[in-house]
Amino acid sequence: MSRNRRITGGILFTIALLMPAWTIHGQSSAIPLRRGDPLPDVTGQTLSGSPGHLSTAVEGKIALVVFSFSKAGGKDIQLWNRDLLRDFGSNRSVALSTVIMLETAPRLLRGIIVSRLKNDMPLPLRNSTIVSYQDENLWKQRLDVADDSRAYVVLLGRDERIRWVNSGDFSDAEYKQLKAEIEKQL
Repeated sequence: MSRNRRITGGILFTIALLMPAWTIHGQSSAIPLRRGDPLPDVTGQTLSGSPGHLSTAVEGKIALVVFSFSKAGGKDIQLWNRDLLRDFGSNRSVALSTVIMLETAPRLLRGIIVSRLKNDMPLPLRNSTIVSYQDENLWKQRLDVADDSRAYVVLLGRDERIRWVNSGDFSDAEYKQLKAEIEKQL
């Protein structure tokens, strides 16, 4: 009996030692991302209907990822994507991706929302637009979302590390900063 107690006690002691590491690990994914951090993968389905993995789309390229968390953020996404497509759409060294988070959208409306997104999204971006129905709150924490009525734009270097994040709604001044950062990466 005492041997079983020692084994059980040893197991409980080991779990107690590992518990803080599990807690810290679990919290680290919710810490807001900063310059130099790698961008975790996002998975979902593209607007063209195929499985979407952000890491596959951006691998080895300079990447621009535009995140949206609400219908209100759609206009901001359109403004960012319009200028990004104009200036970098034909550049094979630059990957343009959009991530639409729909976890909190009512399930009954998701099909309608995706259908409208397909109609509104420029054809060149449909294959690189990922719709995700999971981890929305986690991504809000990672991107330090304070206002879900705007788009969150992330520039990644070829090493998939964050080089720039927008600080507000689309503006010519904000876009000029992003364009200068992209040109440094090229």
